[in-house]
Amino acid sequence: MDDLRFTSARLSPRNLAAVPAGVLSRTRRLKVLGRAAAGALLVAGAAAACSSGGGGGGGSASSPITICEIAATSGPFSALGTNDELGATAWAAMVNKAGGVQGHQVKLVPENDASTPATAAALVHKCVSQDHANFIFGPESTATTAAAVPVANQLQTVLLGWGSGWAGQGISAANLNSYAFPGIGNVYFADDQAMITQLIVPKHYTRVAVIQDNTPGGLSNLPYMQSQASKYGYQIVASQIVNPGSTNDTPQVLNLLKANPQVIVLGLTPGPDTITFLKSTRAQNATIPIGECSGCATTQFVNAVGGPSTMSNIYLIGTPDNVLAAFPSGGANAAGISDTKAYIAAMKAAGLGTATQIDEGGEGWDTGRELADAIDSAKSIASSDVKNALEKQKLTVGGIIMYTWTRSSSDHASMTDSGQSAMVTVAADSSFTVLPHVGG
Repeated sequence: MDDLRFTSARLSPRNLAAVPAGVLSRTRRLKVLGRAAAGALLVAGAAAACSSGGGGGGGSASSPITICEIAATSGPFSALGTNDELGATAWAAMVNKAGGVQGHQVKLVPENDASTPATAAALVHKCVSQDHANFIFGPESTATTAAAVPVANQLQTVLLGWGSGWAGQGISAANLNSYAFPGIGNVYFADDQAMITQLIVPKHYTRVAVIQDNTPGGLSNLPYMQSQASKYGYQIVASQIVNPGSTNDTPQVLNLLKANPQVIVLGLTPGPDTITFLKSTRAQNATIPIGECSGCATTQFVNAVGGPSTMSNIYLIGTPDNVLAAFPSGGANAAGISDTKAYIAAMKAAGLGTATQIDEGGEGWDTGRELADAIDSAKSIASSDVKNALEKQKLTVGGIIMYTWTRSSSDHASMTDSGQSAMVTVAADSSFTVLPHVGG
């Protein structure tokens, strides 16, 4: 089935009640996990709610692992939240079919933070005290993650966030290395680095402009691009900021173009905000290169922007299938390629096999893989044991970006680099062309 995230209702961030047809209902999410497993989990969950469990309690040998998913399914970040849950659903279905994690079945409990930091923080309390969650996935954005992390740390409950990045994203230094961990790398930095190594350097561009949104993650793009400028031989000639939910970015576009850049680097939240900027830019300049565009390698996105002609010379982060095409399967890429194949297979097995669903669900998969690896290492679901295991984690996960974690107790976000991804362009027939990967 098609994912309808880019219908007119979904594209308006002010339409908070719009529910995309491609998003799983809670009833269907349980069906995806399997009717028999779901029934057992609900019974076990009810028993857990009557006990003193939750907040990372160790549980019995047969008790379920309850994971609370704090993710926006309404508001301007809803594209992120609903997509992240897809990969987590596929991961949970896979491990439950295989007997669970260390013998524990996985129960996912979705909670909607409505793209609001205060709601995200309050939901951490609800997850622990009412949902009796052992662990928390999410929230979905840097703003909501920054609000939720201190509460999870205070409650000593392991949280694997879906927001892009860690240090410098609105989380205080005191909260960076406690019970909360980044579940993904800094997608903004990965996109920026791909633009540098795959386009700016090979094309010998020296005049670069940056557009970023007014969120902690968005505002990190300009400092990152500035930090790499001397190394890669370019200069930042202009930068502009847009607010999430903006419906017209023409003033910012005109200010960028005044500086005569050769390329524009995107630092925007995937979804409607990116669409608005691309439309505004193409109305003023039909050819300037723009990228790297996250969450854009879908037919729905291309059509929402205006079709393949509008998307000409716009560079996109590729799909998991594009990753398999862009990188050799051996050597340093072997683990990432293997996990990417496992992710695609799990999504298809869970009934989430459309191209758009596979493209968008990777972050939920990553956090599931990281949690399972830590539980297997600790041989325990006690929050303190899992925290200690995560602080020693050496793990490669796949999807649209291949990350290799090298965490420590003093750096929960450590990884070998910003991540490896494929870069693609849109052809005249709306297909996606994978660019040869350039080392660097």
